[in-house]
Amino acid sequence: MAGEIILAVDDLPQNLMTIKLGLRKFDYTFHSASNGDEALELLQTLRPDVILMDIQMPHRDGFSTVQELKKMPEMQDVPVIFLSAMRDVENIVRCFDSGGVDYISKPFRQQELIARIETHLKIKRLKEQVDRERDRMKAILGNILPGSYINELTDGKRPGSQLFENVVVMFTDFKNFTGLSEKLGPEASIEHLNRLFFAFDEIIDYFGLERIKTLGDGYFAVSGINTHTGDAALKSVCAMLKMQEFAIFYDEKTPDEEWKLRIGAHIGPVIAGIVGFQKIAFDVWGSTVNVAARLQSVADTKGIVISDALLSEVYDFVQVEHSQIVNLHHVGETKVHFVSGLSETCPENISDNFNKLDIHQLYEKYDLDSDMISRLFSENR
Repeated sequence: MAGEIILAVDDLPQNLMTIKLGLRKFDYTFHSASNGDEALELLQTLRPDVILMDIQMPHRDGFSTVQELKKMPEMQDVPVIFLSAMRDVENIVRCFDSGGVDYISKPFRQQELIARIETHLKIKRLKEQVDRERDRMKAILGNILPGSYINELTDGKRPGSQLFENVVVMFTDFKNFTGLSEKLGPEASIEHLNRLFFAFDEIIDYFGLERIKTLGDGYFAVSGINTHTGDAALKSVCAMLKMQEFAIFYDEKTPDEEWKLRIGAHIGPVIAGIVGFQKIAFDVWGSTVNVAARLQSVADTKGIVISDALLSEVYDFVQVEHSQIVNLHHVGETKVHFVSGLSETCPENISDNFNKLDIHQLYEKYDLDSDMISRLFSENR
């Protein structure tokens, strides 16, 4: 590969010149240092691809120099080839023990030196390629599974299910989506949902929630399992308000269709874990999930319904339009609350953060083709 950097460390100028002349026919960038201390100072700014290290040097020998440079995180994977006239087994073994990957005895032949350099450069390139592919796969898995589960799977373990307390569970769906999709056709329906769910993903990420999955036109998200932010309950309500705000805006932008969003949320214990063997998926179960789904079903269009338990967490900071007793399927009579916004007593940092998220920018930001790729391979999601 053009321009790969070779650093040679030797206290004898004639040795450095010999190495430099031997490399001149190749497209390497050559740097040199006359002792270990000089090399370590140079490595504060230089990132070589291969280091050629003499052993016997004044002040700091090659062994201690390599041991020191290997403490630098960015030098961990840089191959070091020792060059020395010492040929006894003990010193050769010390070369490898101190962090070297190869040893060439002096006087060396130029063909051998080049061959060793090329071999270790190829190994380094292959390792970097494997690391990149591994990181890409981890990034893809990171959009499907929590980080702790990925680590267990890569260690050959099957993660078990876990109980989590005080998890906010949120469900959304669109009123009469079946009729709307029949009117629009499959391609247009999917395009609309992509635009809406793109914005929902941005919103919940902004407020520290995570999407579990989509269910047709339904959207299922939680807070408190893999994300542990302060004010999780209040931030979850902020996310719901902003999602509803975006849905109303989107509905106005598409006057020929009606996109009426309903949102329901509850807080409580859940069980979370991985299901499946061929197409594994992270999922969440429990009565908290069931109640949240039922609450969404009784929400008004353009409305947000939360449970008594969730209201108790955010009571002083939200506006409640009204409350009522409803009969939830398989749950029974339940008091629910219809939330319309944040109250004036909401903490300033929360309300300021809420107002900073501009739904108009979210609408303009949408670019599924490019954003899908960046999301798949983003390690920060």
